[in-house]
Amino acid sequence: MNIQLRTRDVQMPRNSEIDLARRVSGLFERFSDHIARLHVTLKDVNGPRGGRDKLCILRAELADGGEVVVRDRSSDLGRAISRGARRLKQCVSRESQRRRHSGRRRSPAGDDGASA
Repeated sequence: MNIQLRTRDVQMPRNSEIDLARRVSGLFERFSDHIARLHVTLKDVNGPRGGRDKLCILRAELADGGEVVVRDRSSDLGRAISRGARRLKQCVSRESQRRRHSGRRRSPAGDDGASA
C-alpha cells in the first residue's frame, strides 16, 4: 500500500509526517491487499484565524478499482485525522465485503447445485 501525504497551509512539527504515515499504515495494514494507494490531504481552511477549519481528506484507491473518500473537519487536526481514519476503515471494510459478496451468485430456490 502506497501512502501519499499532502498538506496545505498546515504547520506540522518536524518528523510528524513520517509518524503520521506510520500510524496510518498500521491502521490500514489489515486492508493492504484491498487498498492500492492511500492519499491523505490536510488543510487549514481559514489559516491562522482559527475555528473549526482543519480538514482531513482521506482517499483510498482500491486495488480492484474504485475509491472511497472520507472528509472530516475539526478545530483540532489530530481529531480530524483520527475520526476520518476510523470512518475510512469502516467504509473500506464495508466496500470490500460488498465486493466479495457481489461476486457470488445465489443459486435458484430449491436448486442446491447438485445434478440429478
